[in-house]
Amino acid sequence: MYVDFAIIDTDITDRKAKEIIAEAISYKIDSITVPYHLLKLCKSKKNVLISCLIDFPMGISDPATRVFSVEKAIEAGANCIDIVMPQNLAANRRYDKIREDIQNLKKVTENIRIRYILEYRVFDHKCLKKICQIFDENEITFAAPSTGFFIDNLADNLIASSFLHENSKEINVLATGNAWTERHFNILNKSGVFGFRAYNIECLRRYSKFIS
Repeated sequence: MYVDFAIIDTDITDRKAKEIIAEAISYKIDSITVPYHLLKLCKSKKNVLISCLIDFPMGISDPATRVFSVEKAIEAGANCIDIVMPQNLAANRRYDKIREDIQNLKKVTENIRIRYILEYRVFDHKCLKKICQIFDENEITFAAPSTGFFIDNLADNLIASSFLHENSKEINVLATGNAWTERHFNILNKSGVFGFRAYNIECLRRYSKFIS
């Protein structure tokens, strides 16, 4: 299973983050996702995809700011971006603007993986299904059902993950619900999702022990 580790704590020190990043990579994760100011701590890490959180966690910045943030992240060493779906556009069913957002990003992300972060509890199934269609049209092949910034039940998250997968031809879904017990990991492994995102190092420690 694909494993991503994300640091979303707003009060973490650089020293602590450096320690956590080093330990996370020792567990042979596939990617690490951090805010812009922590990218410098990940630049020298080889064989791990380095992603930057963009417009996180609300997804309410204007289009120009989103593109500028992506450009700066790439300059700082990111080879992937995790960008939050514009919540206002989805809520108002502005699918034309969502397409425009994706196209604007693709203009500045050659050879850079784009992963969209949704917040499934905000949108109904009809909206999520339409977003999946737009992802397919624009060759967006990675997505997460929620930001992880708010309390999220694993079972609900996996249902949303399965829904996204079933309604897209190529999408690889990273489950983002809270998982930390052996039972949770068993559920994840049996769910058929592409991968999952861990938000704390203890989760990675337990998952490493679980798979060993």
